Amino acid sequence: MVEPKGREDPTVTDGVPPGRRGRAAGVVRRLASGLRPSGEILRIVAVWAVWLAVICTFQVVAESRLQPARPDNVLAWTHYATDTATLDCRARLNDPFFNEHVKYDSEYYISIAVAGYNDPEAQAYYPNSAQGNSGIPVCRQGSDAWVSLNYAFMPGYPMAMDAVMAVEGVLPGTSGQTQNGQAALAGIIVSALGGLLAMLALCRLMAVLARRRKSPDSDDSASTGRWGGVSGLRAAFYLLIFPTGFYLAQVYTEGLFIGLAFMACAMAVERKMLFAAGLAVLATLVRPTGICLIFPLAWAAFEVLREPEARAHWRHTAARVAAPLAPVVPFVVWWFSVLGQNWRAVEDGFFGRKFDPIASLGMWGNVIDSFVSGFDKTATGLYGYGIYTGTPPGPLPSSSTVYIGLELIALALAVAACVWLIRRMPGVALFGFAVIVMSAGSSSAQGMDRYMIAVPAIFLMLASFGRRPVFDRVWVLGSTLVMGLLVTLYTFGFWVS
Repeated sequence: MVEPKGREDPTVTDGVPPGRRGRAAGVVRRLASGLRPSGEILRIVAVWAVWLAVICTFQVVAESRLQPARPDNVLAWTHYATDTATLDCRARLNDPFFNEHVKYDSEYYISIAVAGYNDPEAQAYYPNSAQGNSGIPVCRQGSDAWVSLNYAFMPGYPMAMDAVMAVEGVLPGTSGQTQNGQAALAGIIVSALGGLLAMLALCRLMAVLARRRKSPDSDDSASTGRWGGVSGLRAAFYLLIFPTGFYLAQVYTEGLFIGLAFMACAMAVERKMLFAAGLAVLATLVRPTGICLIFPLAWAAFEVLREPEARAHWRHTAARVAAPLAPVVPFVVWWFSVLGQNWRAVEDGFFGRKFDPIASLGMWGNVIDSFVSGFDKTATGLYGYGIYTGTPPGPLPSSSTVYIGLELIALALAVAACVWLIRRMPGVALFGFAVIVMSAGSSSAQGMDRYMIAVPAIFLMLASFGRRPVFDRVWVLGSTLVMGLLVTLYTFGFWVS
């Protein structure tokens, strides 16, 4: 039978056969599905956004409502930093734009982002050999012998701030701000986005833990999926409400560093070695403790070698096994560069934070003795330096007692969490142990409750315990109250960590 002219095959539409049209539609659907975030991710982002708004609002309200008495005498040196008289060369701390987020080390990050490491307005340090390599910070460098205190900090975070500032410079709402103000806002944005990345990483790590238990958590419906379900969200939320979790919304490196480091750990656990290596490189440029990521990467490489197909695909295996070198390369390059040399000069000579585990043990012994006895004994003995009163043994102020207690609790919690995780996720636990040793291994270590936020085992352990409703409620209440106290102190420039 001859088909009449003018009639077309009914199975063809617009000249495209149905089979090909179906395949094209399938590709479009898959692309749309890949670009559309899952419900779990949207839930995490929503919690993060609300938390960020609450923290920023709380700091503004607290600064408007309270006027605490100055200075802060919690440590021997803090009255200098919290007195009403501020050094002229610390003007970068006094810009009114987002000033409640800019305290202490924030000035150095802003200074580097705005004017580089040799910022003429930055404080500088002069090694005076006649006084045993001690020095005095001054407003400006007087000669080549003076070293800017900016060198005490890594370049990764200020570089990220620079990228955001480039965008701010053309936006109507921010282009008219001062450079210090733009840098402050950029620092908050980078920190907050880093905190979001850390949340997502904890969710993925919780998902792996759930799969290894071979049974989903009781509060998950069917499966934890890639993002850990309710348990993943709990771990991410515990990070936000940790007593020092507010640093994820300040001009500090914590947010960016833990975002990169935690996600590097998650990618290493999932054996996505290329991604893990890239993230480890970036994390090492933010904080020296990024070198500790060699442990999760090395453990993942060890597991790769144990795979049956490792020999058959030896080229691919060799590339994955080489991933642990990723954080080592940028660390070594930085260490022997001018940045690394000046970093050692400032850290050892001025800040006194030289890595010395033996001296650290003596120091922590004095600290614990002071905490138990109620008398400051940190100025006595071989490792004494008078961190609390700055004088020979005397009554320990109540503010110092609280400070010491928080330091010791943070350390104990971090160690316990790593012990809990060591059999479940060895590489991530070893990373946590390495962070603890590097942070607490200085003869003048301070700020442990801030540094320990970089130990992912803490939030994985707490989230696992948080499946029990009583523990969850108690931890949320206690941790949030302590965070409220600490973020208030920080907002007014009082010493926290």
